[in-house]
Amino acid sequence: MDKQYYPVEIEEKWSKIWSERVISNKDSDISFSQVIPPPNVTGTLHMGHSFQYAIMDFYTRYHHMSGKDAHWQVGADHAGIATQMVVENNLAKNDVTRLELGREKFLDEVWSWKDYSEEKITSQIKRLGCSVDWNKYRFTLDDGCNEAVIKAFVELHRKNKIYRGYRLVNWDPSLKTAVSDLEVIRQEKDGLLWHIKYPIEDSDDFVIVATTRPETMFGDMAVAVNPNDDRYKNLIGKNIVLPFVGRKIPILADEYVDMEFGTGCLKITPGHDFNDYEIGKKYSLHEVEGQVKTSDNASDFEPINIFNEDAWSNENVPEPFSNLDRFKVRKAVLEKLKELNLLDREEKHHISVPRGERSNIVIEPRLSYQWYVKTEEMAARANEAVNKGEIKFHPGNWVKTYFNWMNNIEDWCISRQIWWGHRIPAWYDSENNVYVGHSEEEVRQFYQLDDRKLSQDEDVLDTWFSSSLWPFASLGWPKKTEDFEKHFPTSLLVTGFDIIFFWVARMMMMSIEFTDQIPFKDVYVTGLIRDENGQKMSKSKGNVIDPLDLIYGISQDDLVKKRTSNLMQEGIAQKIEKKTRNQFPKGIDSYGTDALRMTFYSLATHTKDISFEMGRLKGYRNFCTKVWNAARFINGYSAGNDSFQSANKTDEWIYEEFQKSKKQIERNIKDYRLDYAINEVYEFFWSKFCDVYIEECKKSEETNNLRPLLKEILVMMHPFAPFITEEIHTILFNNSIISTS
Repeated sequence: MDKQYYPVEIEEKWSKIWSERVISNKDSDISFSQVIPPPNVTGTLHMGHSFQYAIMDFYTRYHHMSGKDAHWQVGADHAGIATQMVVENNLAKNDVTRLELGREKFLDEVWSWKDYSEEKITSQIKRLGCSVDWNKYRFTLDDGCNEAVIKAFVELHRKNKIYRGYRLVNWDPSLKTAVSDLEVIRQEKDGLLWHIKYPIEDSDDFVIVATTRPETMFGDMAVAVNPNDDRYKNLIGKNIVLPFVGRKIPILADEYVDMEFGTGCLKITPGHDFNDYEIGKKYSLHEVEGQVKTSDNASDFEPINIFNEDAWSNENVPEPFSNLDRFKVRKAVLEKLKELNLLDREEKHHISVPRGERSNIVIEPRLSYQWYVKTEEMAARANEAVNKGEIKFHPGNWVKTYFNWMNNIEDWCISRQIWWGHRIPAWYDSENNVYVGHSEEEVRQFYQLDDRKLSQDEDVLDTWFSSSLWPFASLGWPKKTEDFEKHFPTSLLVTGFDIIFFWVARMMMMSIEFTDQIPFKDVYVTGLIRDENGQKMSKSKGNVIDPLDLIYGISQDDLVKKRTSNLMQEGIAQKIEKKTRNQFPKGIDSYGTDALRMTFYSLATHTKDISFEMGRLKGYRNFCTKVWNAARFINGYSAGNDSFQSANKTDEWIYEEFQKSKKQIERNIKDYRLDYAINEVYEFFWSKFCDVYIEECKKSEETNNLRPLLKEILVMMHPFAPFITEEIHTILFNNSIISTS
């Protein structure tokens, strides 16, 4: 053994070995399985990925060493919107747009980026020593996953659980696509509330409506007041003449209206507000020859859309307000209202602005045709599995978060107006009739169509639709593969709290729907890694830490330089990684993967936010050095027992302490408290084995039990620190801890 501990050399050797071999017990009848939350092919891995992968690798190795056939399914996600954004931004640097390239050439560009990003991601996973089977790598857009996605869509449609509808959605004017409620971030800020005079028909009177969005008044279809509001009871049933448009709109009575907000008069714009949409639907508001009427027939409901896909005013908006950006429309409307003495006043008001999570553009509620999954029945079946204890959350408090969403779930909008993704398997004829099937050929056969011309839907599926199939599609479904038969349902899912709704709940619904089985038994919900100041790590803030930087020991100064020079994509660590072993100076101040892993385990508390501390990483680097030095000392004694044999009270004490620690660590592992487990490992090895037992052995020169006890300790520690334990075990005992094939 070298006099000093150099993790880089050890880890590069073993990561290469493990990436080329399979860690498994194929002959075991007992399966432990989990799927990797597939990283997006948008760049490289970050600290959050590494944190979760360390936990997943721990449990894979732990269960493998328990004699189970441990399978950890690896793969990556195409990440529709996010990846398309990256590629479009790259093209924009050369003043090229995707529309100029066309769909086919643009997708070629995205596939090229995917290959580039995927290579970086897979190399990082390998360098972290993850015990996955690379022969079974999957991608959410590979042929097998595409077959699964199409089958799921077609089956749901033929069960009447998928439909196409013209409804209000969150629309991102920058990306020009619908986005999920969960992809909308609310920005709290100080704004204004404008009080506008709305003239009453055949009268000199008016009502004053308070609004934060005067630019949407062109889509107004009613004014609502509370039926219990004495100020307006005499106006219920009368009409308003909408300024600039001349449209006659009714004054409705509805208890939804908050009498204390603004003036107590609420303008109803069903085409551009979700709450207004529900009121408009309730009364079936529709326009007939310049007048909005109510109806008892739900099919009469016809909201008015005043913005096009990039949030510019359309033909439903009169001059001089048409063909303008929505915020320019607002400015023009306010100026004209002042000119006509229709702006009563404005006041400061705290507002919540919806912004796209990825684009940071203000979201516009907009009417459009989209595809939806009916979720009520599927959600009920998933909830039943949780209530019965078939699926357990760790820690258990996340069950409440899960039910808060699932008990109020709405139909899931699954279509996106982008090009990168699974294209929707639906075809239209010239009369806009829609036909759903596995292919155009199958559609013609299924619907018994003539030779009419068909065109496929231009939209693609929401990335989370394909991701929801991941636990079983990645194992081969819809085929009955050996992996699917043996490893599904999976045993464990390790994931962040921020995607319980996006991913966890949807996997549960889809798995039960298509396999009649739960997708996993335990859900280990982790917190979110933050920097030393408690800030969420993001590239825009410049506080992202690449895990390889820590492994290779990039200095704090270099980290700052890296952040400020926008080298986040290329990375110092990636350049270092390309160096050969001989180019590493022996004294490089590297921390290593084992130290990083143990730091992650110490941070794996049940808190929502996790602050990453460099001090802890240094502490576990010192711990690894302690392990190395202890092993070097013990290696100096070639003689020793084959197994531990107590010869005195000190021997009895240390072995009893070891057994107590092992039992406590086992309990912690089963309770998903790796923070407690690593603390127990640290305390036993440093304080008891090294500081007491080894020192006593030195004094008495009774060292026969050092080697056999160290061997047991290395095996116990292996899932926590696989590289150093495997290296020492191989040197001292001439065989591996972990079996590979």
